[in-house]
Amino acid sequence: METISSGFHLADGNGYMLDKGYAATCRLNLQFYLWKNSLTFNLHPSIPMPHTQPLSPLRIADLACGTGIWLLDLGCELPAPAILHGFDIDLSYGPPAQWLPDNVTLYNWDILSPVPEHLVGKYDIVHLRLLILVVEHSDPVPIIQNAYRMLKPGGYIQWDDLNYPDTHIVKANADTDAPAFDRLLRFVRSNGRHDWVLSLPGILQHNGFTDARLDHFRDRRELAMANGDQHLMTMEEFARSLQRKGMLEEARNINQLIADCCREAAQGVALSMPRVVCVARKGIHSCSAY
Repeated sequence: METISSGFHLADGNGYMLDKGYAATCRLNLQFYLWKNSLTFNLHPSIPMPHTQPLSPLRIADLACGTGIWLLDLGCELPAPAILHGFDIDLSYGPPAQWLPDNVTLYNWDILSPVPEHLVGKYDIVHLRLLILVVEHSDPVPIIQNAYRMLKPGGYIQWDDLNYPDTHIVKANADTDAPAFDRLLRFVRSNGRHDWVLSLPGILQHNGFTDARLDHFRDRRELAMANGDQHLMTMEEFARSLQRKGMLEEARNINQLIADCCREAAQGVALSMPRVVCVARKGIHSCSAY
């Protein structure tokens, strides 16, 4: 089946390929809480909290912020005042500005476009999560360079994403046949489209960052079903996006795959996608112009 062999390469050149609307917003928020349960943190513990003054609060940017929920949850945890900015190409997923805390602002910006000059060198921390489908041609460098420009010297980048190469199938009973999930596993691995995630430390260090580290996280076994169902919801959104773009056969193939996986999931089968968090620091004497 060509759709399976192509995998997420079907997204190439098509922009953001997931849904809009209340169901997609609910899926994004559910996704956040599942991530929080796995990681147990918003900011990686290795990132030190700088000593800030009332007139110079900590400034944090969240790129491709979605519903803004990462910033909203982080704001409840920070020990000192902070200015929190979210950036996304589509702000319809986030709350109205009137419902946001005073220190949280969401801005419309395509993170693949040049950094506006007023944002250069402004942030202590730049956070990114789940840009696996946004990255084109397996090359995260344009996004990394934008994050670099936004950071102050000595500031930190934190990139959280899925570890597709180590994605695997979990079964309640080891002898359960799961041919549909075998096909889904081939789809999400997409012939290595996402393997760059495991190379993030080296990529960051080649682009002006230092002290890069990559930490690995796995789902709790009792949440395998919750995480697996969320992955199937993502696949449904992807199929609907393909249909809207006129890729009808590809959408039908994915919908059939989802239906087959749902039958197998009822027997105690799920797709488990490990997570990685990469942290690195911009050099203290770095120039923001890249």
